[in-house]
Amino acid sequence: MRATVMRSVMCCLMLGAGAWMGGCGEKKMIVTQYPEFYTEDLQTVAVVPFRSMARDPQAGERVSEIFARSLQRNNTYKVFAQNDLQAMLTQQDLEIFAGTGDAASAAARFKPGGQIQALMVGTVTMYDVTRDDQRHQEPVYSTDRNGRRYQSSTRTYTVTRIEATVSVSAALIRVSDGTQLHATSMETGKAIEEGERIQRNETECLRVATQQAVSKLVEQFAVVNKELRVDKNAVRLARDGMGGVRNFTDKFSTTDASAQLVVDLPVSCDRNEFRWLICRDKGQTELDADTFVWTREAARSGGMMWDICPAQLAQDGGGPGSVTVQLINGREVVLTKKFKIDAPKGQDTSASRRYERPSRDGDRGGRSGGRGGDGGPARNSRVPVIDGNPAGND
Repeated sequence: MRATVMRSVMCCLMLGAGAWMGGCGEKKMIVTQYPEFYTEDLQTVAVVPFRSMARDPQAGERVSEIFARSLQRNNTYKVFAQNDLQAMLTQQDLEIFAGTGDAASAAARFKPGGQIQALMVGTVTMYDVTRDDQRHQEPVYSTDRNGRRYQSSTRTYTVTRIEATVSVSAALIRVSDGTQLHATSMETGKAIEEGERIQRNETECLRVATQQAVSKLVEQFAVVNKELRVDKNAVRLARDGMGGVRNFTDKFSTTDASAQLVVDLPVSCDRNEFRWLICRDKGQTELDADTFVWTREAARSGGMMWDICPAQLAQDGGGPGSVTVQLINGREVVLTKKFKIDAPKGQDTSASRRYERPSRDGDRGGRSGGRGGDGGPARNSRVPVIDGNPAGND
């Protein structure tokens, strides 16, 4: 009884939370984004000095040190920075990582007592900052006692433009066999300061541009919290059509014993747990629900699909009327979808059969929207912390 009351209260609260967004085209939500290569047993990485192809020969070392600190604050891995590696790497290996040698072979030879599982190598191709000072003159006007304007003087001023650009790429190499787990394309950070009174000098602009580029790298290699936009059609209802084609609709009958609920989320939601919940519109009773873990495979195959029974929803909800399905992430209602279940015109349904809620079989996930399949692996419990804030990126 207590559990039923709690479900009813939750349903009521979620309906209220979802009501304000009924006309929105999309909804923002925070998910935990996992790199595709990532597994929980990958726990320790070392960031070696990056190779510099920029005009500043020290650029690689500077950028890799900032990257190591950002990755350490993220809390996905235990991170060994450059100072930690002095006793572990030979000078020859350091030169290979920072130069043009075979980094994968060097990584495979790297056996520091099992302390480090993977090495992060990288290349800085741009680490530049420019400053342009432009002198300008403009007339200064005054008004005489007769109200006529005249040029009384000339103001000379300087407009400064500072532009910093940092471009870097990186790769993660497993030390056990030299396998490259992931490599990025070139990531670029840019900072521009312009005006008569600038707030940041060249050094500050270069720091900001470096942090931008580094944050993009962290997002590719580590578990991060990320804000996503979810399309309004991420949750839809459908009937089976000819040849298995889905006929999406928001209208059903009290005699419809079979329909499908389809959820289609971005790949970035991989390994995150969600819940869908069906209640009577403005009602409090849970009519159907399931919890599932999203997977990349589901995103690539057209989503996940559950069998639902409109007739059972109407029966348990008190008859024909409007019904709401909600997609829930944590305690947040991500999307709401309203649909109607009408009684067939001229048909007496007073003596209709009894319908049961479809069995979920405890699989914690629907069928693949393509060819069928399970809901996916359990969600990783490790939560990233970036700059001390679990809900933000570095």
